[in-house]
Amino acid sequence: MLRLSFTLSFLLCIALGYGQSPHGKGFDKDCSLCHKTAGWKVDTKTLLFDHDSTSYKLVGQHKSVNCRSCHKSLEFSKIKSECIDCHKDLHETTLGPDCARCHTPKTWIIENISEIHRKSRFPLTGGHQLGDCKACHISGSTRRFDPLSIECVSCHLKTYQATTKPNHQEAGYSEDCLQCHSASSAGWLGANIEHNFFPLTQGHSISCSQCHVNGEFKKISKDCFTCHQKDFNATTTLNHLKLGFSTNCLDCHTTSPKWKPARYTEHDARFFPVYSGRHSQVWNDCTECHKQADNYAIFTCIDCHAHNKTSMDNGHREANGYQYNSIACFTCHPTGGKEGSFNHSQ
Repeated sequence: MLRLSFTLSFLLCIALGYGQSPHGKGFDKDCSLCHKTAGWKVDTKTLLFDHDSTSYKLVGQHKSVNCRSCHKSLEFSKIKSECIDCHKDLHETTLGPDCARCHTPKTWIIENISEIHRKSRFPLTGGHQLGDCKACHISGSTRRFDPLSIECVSCHLKTYQATTKPNHQEAGYSEDCLQCHSASSAGWLGANIEHNFFPLTQGHSISCSQCHVNGEFKKISKDCFTCHQKDFNATTTLNHLKLGFSTNCLDCHTTSPKWKPARYTEHDARFFPVYSGRHSQVWNDCTECHKQADNYAIFTCIDCHAHNKTSMDNGHREANGYQYNSIACFTCHPTGGKEGSFNHSQ
């Protein structure tokens, strides 16, 4: 009896192989890989058929689903393999038909949303990494993800309007948040502010309140003197007021802390070449020539040149009206040169 059953099954498989198989044309797998002689019902526990031998490998949760969940028709060649062919689009076409862009067969739960967002128009950085998707992607179903504007103010307009320190609206601040803030920071305050319109470097690396007094954040003049008039007036080492120095601090200073180094290059054109010519790089401080800090009209040449008065006298025997003093040195050598520099008008 058992031999007869095997024979009938064998003959049935042959008959199905000659165009009568319910699985359609081209399906040439051995019937015994799925079916037993006891009947056509498939027992998934004893199934010998390896789905990996097909063009669609079963991974993740696809391994545990019932075959008929996907194979609605017994003609396997008619079964489509795209996610959308089996799974309802819960996102209502707002993300496209390719589920694999975000999901895997392992689970519908998305574990790498930041990585996915990096491929979009709006990478999640800073505080945006901690935000709830639904806070930006607002919809009735909570599953729609319609394209959003990537302009900050599209989401943060209420924050802009409610800010009082400083009051953005009264101050006329731009609604382009990136002019002052960074999307990669965790908050709105502190060092996260992009101050590129006036770089806060070196000596300007200070707290906001030192320039923006009493919480006032209106535009401040970029002219140094606006903030540093007191420094200018209080300087005694070089009395800027008495000496009539320019109020354009950048004529001598950089943004380095404590006003040093200072470089008064106008000295070469107005008075005497110390940054060019023979005196370039042979001195370190103004006080080497200007001994009286409160009067820079007084200067000395002989402190550096010809300490031996005798040798200086001998070198000037032929010089009519020679005198051994700094004023005489400058009168004859107004540019610091040795030859051809006599000023006959003096």
